[in-house]
Amino acid sequence: MAHIRIKNIGPIKDISFDLNKINVFMGPQSSGKSTIAKIISYCSWYEKNAILHTSNRPNFFDELITFHNLEETYFSDDSEIQYESEICKLDFKWKWKDSTQNRVDFHLKEGNVFKNRKISYIPAERNFVTLPGLGKYNETRDNILSFMYDWFLAKKELTQNNSYLMPLPGLGSVAYYFDKETDADKVVIEQDRNIKLNHASSGLRSSIPMLIVFNYIVMSIYNSKRTKTPFEIIDFEDKLQFIKAETIEATENVKYRLTEMKKTLDILMSSVPSTKKTEEVKKSLVEMQEQMANILGYYSDYFYSQVIIEEPELNLFPKTQQELIYYMLDILNKEEKEHQLILTTHSPFILFAINNCMMGGLVRNNIPFEVVNNLPSYFSWINPAKVSVYEIHDGKLKSIQDEDGIIEDNYLNQAYKENSNEYLSMLNYYDNEE
Repeated sequence: MAHIRIKNIGPIKDISFDLNKINVFMGPQSSGKSTIAKIISYCSWYEKNAILHTSNRPNFFDELITFHNLEETYFSDDSEIQYESEICKLDFKWKWKDSTQNRVDFHLKEGNVFKNRKISYIPAERNFVTLPGLGKYNETRDNILSFMYDWFLAKKELTQNNSYLMPLPGLGSVAYYFDKETDADKVVIEQDRNIKLNHASSGLRSSIPMLIVFNYIVMSIYNSKRTKTPFEIIDFEDKLQFIKAETIEATENVKYRLTEMKKTLDILMSSVPSTKKTEEVKKSLVEMQEQMANILGYYSDYFYSQVIIEEPELNLFPKTQQELIYYMLDILNKEEKEHQLILTTHSPFILFAINNCMMGGLVRNNIPFEVVNNLPSYFSWINPAKVSVYEIHDGKLKSIQDEDGIIEDNYLNQAYKENSNEYLSMLNYYDNEE
């Protein structure tokens, strides 16, 4: 996992946090939730790019504001981003008055094997992909185009005979499929009404792309040889040019490192019969092969996925929001890979659902089986230590979990109190004639 610090960017004043398996950022609109999510996504990508792709690293500032549609005015004197993982340390400082002083320090750490990850940013504007004729959209390299690419890959095998059934009961009996002949997204409702996705309800238009891409990112891509994105293909071409321009000394150094590693790998492979290889030996072999791939800059297979979702609750009824969280955590619990989920939300109902899952993680060994059967969250229970829930307010970030990891009662009750207090103050004046 990684540690991140953000200072003086947009509404963010000075915050720092460690990334966990599940990360939730709660707060009012314009409080900086999306800014945090975008910086997490970008730093993770920058680390990956620096290790696997060309040494001609992109301009940190320009790429960040372009890909995530940030305004330059979000940055001011003394804006900073610090990102540190077990693989690298990144330090970005921005000087508004003198851009020549902008600096990005990137240092790789020794001795750790980089495990490639699939990074998917699912923006709040995701229903954009339900518009007809979307294949012609190629205006810029941003998070919407990146999501659109994931959407195209995810839906291409979802034919009428292999449609995607909505897993949330609150969405009703709905199936999605992609009609290749007409290049149209179709929705089948109650098994007989067939409509175009862009004519469906706002809840379906928002949730269907999110759910299909989520499933694709955390499950489907691990079942087949992955396809490089257009961005990776561009980087690959850059790398070829970079290798051609390398000095003979540098090239010889790479050859030497690979030769020595290959010798060690061959010795290990030949000295231990395949039937007797322990898990430790197998792990060492995999790590060495991964290091060889990293030296060459090859695109290694994904070890896990990092999924960032803005406002998963968009256009969904409160009970359906709860079902969505239960579904996502159920999927993540079933997958052996160490996937990472980042959510930004306005909704207390998202928090209620996550809290139920964490409480289940605490009481799973104490609760009677007959009670478990009546709890919708059962398959979604998770150890609270794997979940971080933050509130952002006035540019600051604070954890809203108690010492056991459960969300504090006072915080959950606050939303109800604000409305109920007003209602109760007027109830005294209500004259019920009955």
